[in-house]
Amino acid sequence: MSADNATPDIEAHVLRFDNIDQRESPYRPIDMLLERFERKRYAVLGRPAEQKGEPTPLDQVEAFNITYLKCEPGKGLATHGHSTPEAFIVMAGKWRITVGMNAEQETVLGPFDIISVPPNEMHGAEVIGDETGWMMTINAGHGGAKLFWPPDLVEELRATGADVSGVEIPGESLKR
Repeated sequence: MSADNATPDIEAHVLRFDNIDQRESPYRPIDMLLERFERKRYAVLGRPAEQKGEPTPLDQVEAFNITYLKCEPGKGLATHGHSTPEAFIVMAGKWRITVGMNAEQETVLGPFDIISVPPNEMHGAEVIGDETGWMMTINAGHGGAKLFWPPDLVEELRATGADVSGVEIPGESLKR
């Protein structure tokens, strides 16, 4: 394909933020069972298994995937890890990013700040302040990586009656 051969329908490759609700993901990681981790997830690029309706060219990106997260103040993502690197880019609000099984390190990011989390590093995020937070997450690969969770979160979920039989804990199996 030469440089002057344009994609036949470029609009098929465009997602406008005004239409973001069309990309809201039905996938709910297990931490979202707890109120403090409620959020909206929008699978904007890649992640075809999370889409409703007909596939679009936005679903066919294979090298990486992008998800937007929308969280109210005081809510966020539980500490978790996965085998792929992940980048967080804050779009709105202030986010506390923690690293380590017990949040041994933290930093605060504002709009357009970015952090790159190495593979297998436990990490979490929370919106701080009064403004609704938006964050872009970028992961390697076409779909989401298998998540693993800290034992205390898994036990808290188990106490609520959640089925955690398929949940991974680093270095441990839940099949007891």
